[in-house]
Amino acid sequence: MRIMIVDDHEIVREGVRAALSCDPRIEVVAEAGSGKEALRRVRQTLPDIALVDLRLPDMRGEDLTRELVRDFPGTSVIILTTYLSEETVRGALEAGAVAYVTKAAGLPELTAAIERVMDGEPVPDAAAGLQIVRQLHALVTSRMTGATPTPQQERVLELAAQGFTNQEIGSRLFISESTVRFHVQKLKSKFEARTKTELIAKAIRTGFIAPASEAGMASHEA
Repeated sequence: MRIMIVDDHEIVREGVRAALSCDPRIEVVAEAGSGKEALRRVRQTLPDIALVDLRLPDMRGEDLTRELVRDFPGTSVIILTTYLSEETVRGALEAGAVAYVTKAAGLPELTAAIERVMDGEPVPDAAAGLQIVRQLHALVTSRMTGATPTPQQERVLELAAQGFTNQEIGSRLFISESTVRFHVQKLKSKFEARTKTELIAKAIRTGFIAPASEAGMASHEA
């Protein structure tokens, strides 16, 4: 199954790519940070599935979905976003998306949606919006139980996502650098992440922190 990831946050694209690479059945063939780039890349790679965020810098995810469905019928669209409401789900399905997954639902739900496409299961219609919202809310709630970071850990995560070093985070929070490293290690364990970059990507995908600018991220590996 050949997949394209469309999300304007580079760290999210990297995280999704890394997570999907563990499945030998899946190959990520393209990435795009905007709707126009997605349309150009889909022509070049003709993926089986496009994972599309609802909020892109140049167009709405629903509008991109309509164009993909109209012009590239061999590419199925799965919405992968932080937004979850009956209105957004219904709009995505009406635009032609075959599935709707929130980043907070985690990799298992995304993989399950991809598998449903691979198996050719029936596509839910717009009337199923409320049911999908309830299912995803229940799934996210169950995932969050026992895994919520402490307030200080959450602040460490937010600052790390903005590109601050451990030393800079310590100065801002009035704690030692070793305490910051301790919190980062605890967070890695909670999110089952190996590096600071992977930790931030997973925290964004699961909805614990909002995406921030990726400037400086590459140089701040743990």
